[in-house]
Amino acid sequence: MDCISLWTDKIRTACQRVEIEHIDVIVDQCAVDFSVLPALSGFSPPILWQSLYLDMPENIYPEDAPVLVRIHLTDAEQILWFQNLAAEMTSSAPLLICGSKWSFERLSHWLRDCANARHEGREGIFRFWDTRIFPFLFSHILDDEQKKQLQQPVIFWSWLDSDNQPVLELGGGETLEPDDSAVQIDLTDSQYEKLMCVSDAKQMMSYEDIPDELFATQQAKFVACYEAMLKATEQRILFVDKREQWAMEYLARQNAAV
Repeated sequence: MDCISLWTDKIRTACQRVEIEHIDVIVDQCAVDFSVLPALSGFSPPILWQSLYLDMPENIYPEDAPVLVRIHLTDAEQILWFQNLAAEMTSSAPLLICGSKWSFERLSHWLRDCANARHEGREGIFRFWDTRIFPFLFSHILDDEQKKQLQQPVIFWSWLDSDNQPVLELGGGETLEPDDSAVQIDLTDSQYEKLMCVSDAKQMMSYEDIPDELFATQQAKFVACYEAMLKATEQRILFVDKREQWAMEYLARQNAAV
């Protein structure tokens, strides 16, 4: 729980600086074997929450949907629930947090629209809230206009990285005009390939013997594996076994050059 307490303190300080008394948390229910919905119904005063699959076909199973939950930093019961949930989900589906001055209704609708993305003309769920994917969206995958869709409503995003260290990514924090609406994110083939490289890197770390001592942190190791997979894609090495072999050789070359 030490990392959760440190994270809470960091978030609280960030909120105090911008004069907000709440955070909004995305809970990925499909990645765990329980639903948070029963717990959310037990708060007094009621806690605000909304499915990010609202009005989508995927919302047929609300207990598996990602939900946005507003936590008030002055409510000790809500903070304790958040910290216990964060600790329970750290290894399976780490929480993604944002600080925003938007109304809960407008924020939840905006993020729902961001989740409804498109690739090759086909609509699908864009799971941007997966914290393994999230940092690469800004560093490698999305273009400037697409980044703006995720930055505009928030003053900051925050999550725990692979070393359980809190990360804070600044957003746009822009005022929402009455006629503002999110533009559907349309991923190109190249962007989709870059997105899939995150899964490839995760699999590579699970199945390949990559010495930890080559990297300062687990997050640095993850980033190195991701960039190796990007290079493999650029070389059009597509079969899994050959990709991992090539990526391992690439990491060895990179380490030897240091």
